[in-house]
Amino acid sequence: MTEAQLDVMATDRPVGGGELSRAIGMSHLSWSFDPASTRELTGNVTSRAVGPLRISWIRLGLGLGAWRGERTEADIRSIPEPYLTVVMPIHGSIALTAAGTTTLIGEKELAIWDSTQPLSFALSGTDYEQISVIVPQRVLRAGADMCAALHCAHVDKNNVLSELCVQHMSTLARFLNSQLRPYEISLSNVTTSLFDAVLASLYKAPRDRDLLISELKNYIECYITDDSLSPRTLARAFEISTRYAHKLFELDGCTIGEWILRRRLERSTDDLMRGDWSITDIAFKWGFKDLGHYSRSFKRYYGKTPSAYRREATVA
Repeated sequence: MTEAQLDVMATDRPVGGGELSRAIGMSHLSWSFDPASTRELTGNVTSRAVGPLRISWIRLGLGLGAWRGERTEADIRSIPEPYLTVVMPIHGSIALTAAGTTTLIGEKELAIWDSTQPLSFALSGTDYEQISVIVPQRVLRAGADMCAALHCAHVDKNNVLSELCVQHMSTLARFLNSQLRPYEISLSNVTTSLFDAVLASLYKAPRDRDLLISELKNYIECYITDDSLSPRTLARAFEISTRYAHKLFELDGCTIGEWILRRRLERSTDDLMRGDWSITDIAFKWGFKDLGHYSRSFKRYYGKTPSAYRREATVA
């Protein structure tokens, strides 16, 4: 995107054909549009920079009932800086095609495309409306590998962050003609942080085995007092199978259940030594469902009852 393209631009009156396609091209990087379907195109474009971002709102009348375009290798080379675009149809749908796969994006759903890779789009119907945000990849936490992997990704309503992102983009579009200059950097930071969260929710990077084990153990430490913590809930939190989770813990010579039990017992000793809590309260605090289970488990692990452990600690 050139510096000239960062100026606020708007077509206050409906325009058509080549004039409209140029306005869309200026606000959405470089595209090669189908000439036949472009001649009958009419509509409006409102676009502005908000910090390093570009937010655009387009409303189109599809004179021939269709409009098509593509980002060719020449279009990609014309603007070498990598961008990521988040597109949200408000009225109508858009079909994006990349590497032979077509994805249909419906109303109030999101699509993501990476400016460094080819793609094509197709619109059909009588009219179409969308909001898009173009983000330089340099301002995202997501790296180039993640952006490339999510090219033409579809964020549907099943994604927990989808509605939050839809509402945010809709709000930004309503304020395109407002004085935002004093707040642009803050707004752009909020927007890129939200997009980073969406990207992270979609990207399933290969996990380093040792790092995953560390993350699983940290999760156990965080939820150690929750009596519902189990191998099944642990595996579900990390979107892995319970069988695989057990396999990871085999390296420590124990099962997940044994690891959880051991950490609960070890964490409970601090409370026993302080003497501020009753043994029953300590048992429930650390996720045991009854005092008997806690006392039996403690004796097997430490060779003495919780009461005896407390007495010896107090004497010492």
